[in-house]
Amino acid sequence: MRINSITNTPYTYKPAFASNTRIVRGKDGRLLYRNTTNFFRDDLNWKEFAAFIREKYKNAEKVNVFSYACSDGSEPMSLVILLKEIFGQTSQKFLPVIAKDIDKTVIYFAKSDFVNMDYMDYEVINRYTGGKFDKYFVYPRGGIGFEYEYPVRVNPELNNQIKYSIADINVDTHNITDKNTILFCRNFWPYIKSTEERVDLLHKLTGKLKDNGLLVTGNYDDTVELGKILSEEGFTRVKGLPHVYETN
Repeated sequence: MRINSITNTPYTYKPAFASNTRIVRGKDGRLLYRNTTNFFRDDLNWKEFAAFIREKYKNAEKVNVFSYACSDGSEPMSLVILLKEIFGQTSQKFLPVIAKDIDKTVIYFAKSDFVNMDYMDYEVINRYTGGKFDKYFVYPRGGIGFEYEYPVRVNPELNNQIKYSIADINVDTHNITDKNTILFCRNFWPYIKSTEERVDLLHKLTGKLKDNGLLVTGNYDDTVELGKILSEEGFTRVKGLPHVYETN
């Protein structure tokens, strides 16, 4: 999405995840946004989420999954890995994941054969796959550092399940499918300048999600009370799943 300046918010927030961090500033030196991400970010209960969407979409022949502000692809890759491991062949109805970001640099890296990881990423991927890191990535000969990022090769079988492109969600909503849609819009809402602009975007998204849709947000979005705004705009949080919302 296109963001001109960081919002003035009374909250302070430091993400507890940082295997890939990139700060983007405008010509005046002011912060525009951060690309900060890692695998299986812990502000989503991934396994409970998988169980929920299995039930919600059990009768759907095709489920459309979009990931905006996808950064380097760590999050859509996490989702594909989860679907593959838990759903097996049934995962194909959720694929490919359509992943988009306004930042052409991170999309360039996402489309490459490598992704930056630290050892925490390696451990969490093994945890969600039962030790099958090598099924999705090539473990580097030099190992993965504890205190620094290391470029790790992504296996084509994983990369091919994600379609990356550059897009601003504010002008791209017409490309979101309006039935059986899961929309990841996580941890970018504070970079939208005002509540009015957040509400305007939600109005656009509501129409796309009213037919069995799902909206997924993140911890950072709580700093602008996005949950309250979502409730006022007709969204209901899924019981037991913070940051996951359905339309009423």
